[in-house]
Amino acid sequence: MKARDVMTAHPSVITPDEPIHRAAELMRDRRVGMLPVIDNLQSRRLQGVLTDRDIVVRCVATGRGMDAAVREHMTARHLTTVRLDEEVHDVAHKMRRDHVRRIPVLSDDNRVVGVVAVVDLATRLRPAEPTLVEGIERDAEVPADVRA
Repeated sequence: MKARDVMTAHPSVITPDEPIHRAAELMRDRRVGMLPVIDNLQSRRLQGVLTDRDIVVRCVATGRGMDAAVREHMTARHLTTVRLDEEVHDVAHKMRRDHVRRIPVLSDDNRVVGVVAVVDLATRLRPAEPTLVEGIERDAEVPADVRA
């Protein structure tokens, strides 16, 4: 099974110059916890990711206004990504290794085309491989800012 088989296609995205409050609204309305940050809607090149936790810890908790730009609070370095044809076991390995619950899926020309979340793997893999998904869920609980 490949990433393309389990991903959410055409994910909601945001650009770096948009305000944090717009990202929060998208997350609320689309019921997602992460938005890929792209350069623009035409090329859809990944610039970073913004999570609900980023908004709380990097923006709200530091007293920044909700009009702050996404670029000020997104994660732009050491991004974990996968390709459409990557095996789901490799996707799961990357999630566990990098302590992430969601991974942007890139096409061969580096466009954001999807997102794989732990829930996607759980619904497809848990019946056959419960320990794989449980390991990701447990390891993803370590926040990025406290990882070694």
